[in-house]
Amino acid sequence: MKPLKFVLIATIGLLLGGCSQANLSDLQAYTAEVQQLPAPPLPPAPEIPELERVSYSGKQARDPFIQTAMRAQTQTISAASCPQPNVRRVRHPLESFALDQLTFSGTIRNGDDGYLALLISNEGRLYRVKRGDYIGIDQGEVIAISPDQIVLNEWISTGDGCWQRRETKINLLTAQGSSE
Repeated sequence: MKPLKFVLIATIGLLLGGCSQANLSDLQAYTAEVQQLPAPPLPPAPEIPELERVSYSGKQARDPFIQTAMRAQTQTISAASCPQPNVRRVRHPLESFALDQLTFSGTIRNGDDGYLALLISNEGRLYRVKRGDYIGIDQGEVIAISPDQIVLNEWISTGDGCWQRRETKINLLTAQGSSE
């Protein structure tokens, strides 16, 4: 064990001896010589082109940062003169889902009455839908159910107080099919 301690102490001594002051006079002389040289000249700055001045012509327009009152439409359409959905009817649970949140998974034969459609919500819940039910956020009334598709009549607002009917179809996309 003593020879190992001796070798270790000798190695540390040699390493510390290498850190002692060495002859750095040539390095110091070179550094002083380089510091005495003049700095190299900088390249000239590029010339910045003169920009063409454009006068602002929007002073007579409305300032977009000042709040102004909205103007009432000059032509008002009475709600009685155009088609309107029945807003007093009882809402169905599937009217809280957009159509893209529902998956048409199949149909069940409902005796002589036709088919019942099976819809799965994005929450994973299964719903049975029959003709006359409403689904979707646009008050879509189910008008036909076939083994591969559901046909809806939706109410779309035209923005002027009137409503417009639109036919929408939901196709069966899965390979499950219907049961007879």
